[in-house]
Amino acid sequence: MSYEYKLYGDGVHDDTKAIQERIDSGVCEVVLPAPKQFYLISAPLELPSHFRLVLPRFAEIRLADNSNCVMIRNKMVRDHAKRLSDDVYESKVQAHLWSYVDDYSPDHPSCDIEICGGIWNCNNENQLPNPERGMSFDAREFYGCGMLFYNVKNFKICSLTVKNPSQYAITLDKVSYFTVRDITFDFNLGNPYPVNMDGVHLDGNCHYGVICDLKGTCYDDMVAINAHEGSRGPISNIDISNLYAEYCHSAVRLLSVSENEKVEKIRISNVYGNFYQYCVGITKFYRADTIGYFDDITIDHVHAAKAMPARKGDFQHPKETASSFALIYIQKNTVTDTLTIENLHRRENCLPRDTVYVENGAEVKRLIIDDATVRNQTGLPMTFLHNEGCIGYLSAKRIDVASDKLIDGNGSILITD
Repeated sequence: MSYEYKLYGDGVHDDTKAIQERIDSGVCEVVLPAPKQFYLISAPLELPSHFRLVLPRFAEIRLADNSNCVMIRNKMVRDHAKRLSDDVYESKVQAHLWSYVDDYSPDHPSCDIEICGGIWNCNNENQLPNPERGMSFDAREFYGCGMLFYNVKNFKICSLTVKNPSQYAITLDKVSYFTVRDITFDFNLGNPYPVNMDGVHLDGNCHYGVICDLKGTCYDDMVAINAHEGSRGPISNIDISNLYAEYCHSAVRLLSVSENEKVEKIRISNVYGNFYQYCVGITKFYRADTIGYFDDITIDHVHAAKAMPARKGDFQHPKETASSFALIYIQKNTVTDTLTIENLHRRENCLPRDTVYVENGAEVKRLIIDDATVRNQTGLPMTFLHNEGCIGYLSAKRIDVASDKLIDGNGSILITD
């Protein structure tokens, strides 16, 4: 097949039109050859339904300076009216940070999209700064995401590296029956500094997904399950496994703000590393008048500890990211029906924070903890389960904390087994 645009791959010429032309040629798969240097793009690559894009595993594709856009997304259907909000903060966020929700028609979902291979370099130092630093959205659409897929059924992304996004590396919103597998995060630089940089970020209405085999340090949640962002809605039936990270902000954050945005049927397993915020957090949004709802959350086979905020050269994380919570953190104003923690093993030589903390104002109706060991090498006291909230039923078995406290706090435990 002959093409109008030449594919250079020399790191100098813009390859956007050449790659997009091949995507739009009517085939169901495009396999890009190894570039001489790297592919340079200045606009989002847009993938149609029933399509697979493949790059050599370590072939680099880089976002050109001042492009200020996502690198890849599904094709847009621009026929959905803009939403309005009475809340000034929310309207600003909806108008700019999450404008893609209004650019895609909810009546025309994409389907059967796959991406495999490549080093996707978002080149964040040469794009607009991360807009969430100071809420400086201005009038721009770009908010720093590397890859963005909205309203897709049957989606797969695998065997690739995401390098230096301005904000979230991979964002999925209203995506169902999906697989995110074998992803490496190569986060080194930030704009203006490396913070607020998630790995995989799920927004509302994501269901039936697998996220597995993730590696690398992130400057925010390695996996974020955030039902309050994007299209906003419940998130369920997600299996997250095999996470590996050193000096990472957190492994998994679960976030909900209402029963209509409930997060449930989530399994988090095989987590290895150390984390300076928390390993797993059950959390809510910043507003005090909201309550997060969760159910059937399972955390198992965790081998993790705390860490001091990571350094990159002479850079030290700003104070706002240096706060440190328990390894498993349940925030106030959350209601969790069932939380199961199994095979949790911690060797702590950094920070003597609680292993499991139920904050004042948090309710866990049913908490099951089975098979845990903690070895505290900090020289300071540390509590395994610190309960300041309300636990309706607690079953705690086969827990070895040596000389540290097993349970402490002023919260209530109604029934124990």
